[in-house]
Amino acid sequence: MNSTLVGNQSGRPFCLLAISYLETVNFCLLEVIIIVFLTVLIISGNIIVIFVFHCAPLLNHRTTSYFIQTMAYADLLVGVSCLVPSLSLLHYPIVWRESLVCQVFGYVVSVLKSVSMASLACISIDRYIAITKPLTYNSLVTPWRLRVCILIIWLYSCVVFLPAFFHWGKPGYHGDVFRWCANSWYTDRYFTLFIVMMLYAPAAFIVCFTYFNIFRICQQHTKEINERRVRFSPQDGEAGEIQHCPDKRYAMVLFRITSVFYILWLPYIIYFLLESSAVYRNHTASFLTTWLAISNSFCNCVIYSLSNSVFQKGLKRLSGVLCTSCTRQRVVKDSSTSRSKRPSNGCHV
Repeated sequence: MNSTLVGNQSGRPFCLLAISYLETVNFCLLEVIIIVFLTVLIISGNIIVIFVFHCAPLLNHRTTSYFIQTMAYADLLVGVSCLVPSLSLLHYPIVWRESLVCQVFGYVVSVLKSVSMASLACISIDRYIAITKPLTYNSLVTPWRLRVCILIIWLYSCVVFLPAFFHWGKPGYHGDVFRWCANSWYTDRYFTLFIVMMLYAPAAFIVCFTYFNIFRICQQHTKEINERRVRFSPQDGEAGEIQHCPDKRYAMVLFRITSVFYILWLPYIIYFLLESSAVYRNHTASFLTTWLAISNSFCNCVIYSLSNSVFQKGLKRLSGVLCTSCTRQRVVKDSSTSRSKRPSNGCHV
């Protein structure tokens, strides 16, 4: 039985945001709006990203495209899985027990977001190797090794959160729209510390270390290039023009994606630690921080589309193909309609 049906026993559905309940509609209005809105954005945005990568061959030339597409598929699955709480809040009956549904949903979303976090760390390592070892990069980073790495990411993410099914504690608050998850499934400080030490802390350290060194090396390369231009081309009027490291531009795009990811996830991680330590507990805070973190699944699409010129070209190409096909269908339909309306010779007066 789902949370709404259980909530009806007390006369009203279970709402984490108590201010969002309206007697006239008999469901948690604000929660439904937030979850359904994010679900639509996440699914549509990541479908576009996946199609653009398939339609733009230049995007697939970079090895990071493997990890970016992995993130897109993981984020798409996050959006699809968010249909579960959406249907529950809208009173659609759920076949399985509420406790099982909320546990599985919480585990699945935790795994998918772990895949995104690990993929961001791997992207930063890939860029670090490309800049520090450019001559041996192609021999070190091969498509076969990338596929193995992606497989390890998925397996590792599944294993890290698996103890949640063995009474170690709650892995997150994604299932708290269900009454059982919010009131009967608690976090455990040791399991929380385990997740932080096995996932959040290593990923954050890798990202900070690699991007710090990437920008430091790019800045050094830019300085050396400009010094050589000034030394060997004094007669050139544009000798003083600053030359930017091309790898730095692409690294900046990836750094923006990573920064937004951790900015949106930071409130969730802080609340996760506070609630697990029995310092602070609030249903509203858990709901808002959780769905703020989940919104990152859509933000990745926006950042990449606004920051990457090749992606923008691929998006224009995809929209052009769609518009062309729609135009052809319309022309065919109009021509068939005009033929059907044209009178025959025997009936023409």
